[in-house]
Amino acid sequence: MLEMLPGLVRIYEEWAERYPDVQPLTVQFAADGESGAVLDGVLAYPLDGHWLLVSFGLTELGEKTSGEARVSGAGFEFTCRVPREDGDEAVPAWALRVLHALADRFLAGSDLDVGHWIVTPAPLGGEPANGDMTSLVIVPDVEIRAMDTPNGIVLFFQLVGLKAEEGADVQKAGTAAPLVALLRDRDPKMLSDPSRDTVRI
Repeated sequence: MLEMLPGLVRIYEEWAERYPDVQPLTVQFAADGESGAVLDGVLAYPLDGHWLLVSFGLTELGEKTSGEARVSGAGFEFTCRVPREDGDEAVPAWALRVLHALADRFLAGSDLDVGHWIVTPAPLGGEPANGDMTSLVIVPDVEIRAMDTPNGIVLFFQLVGLKAEEGADVQKAGTAAPLVALLRDRDPKMLSDPSRDTVRI
């Protein structure tokens, strides 16, 4: 049974203001025995044409434990938007694996922030159907960038999947900004859609 801690309630409330008539599915991740080494879970909102995934657990959901009063825990939670067929009630497992892996990467010491990108050697989430979508870029969430909580501010970092050629272009340029601008022009929601066309700068 999911314990409705104050920080988690705030995340629910913030997104409920945006989607008051949508009840999210709650996906909890099993603890692996290492304190603080795993994301608690994901709220999955079944929206028209896509899933909105919102992580919880990187920020302080219960009592304040960090020494930084202005920031809750890591200071951010991840979001991601992936395609959804009408009537589909199964949250894509590959997207959950991506969120979990990125959270573990951060907690292992990797610096993750807006504008950063990650290149992987295989399709995202280890899903063969994702083809050449082998990279990610982090952008401010397209709908809710930040919220205040009793434990401090929480930012929402949206993970956006990139095609292999796009990831290579970002690596070569040393910045993801031009590509992100083009992706946002084509799709304001910035879905991580493996079937979309490659964007060329």
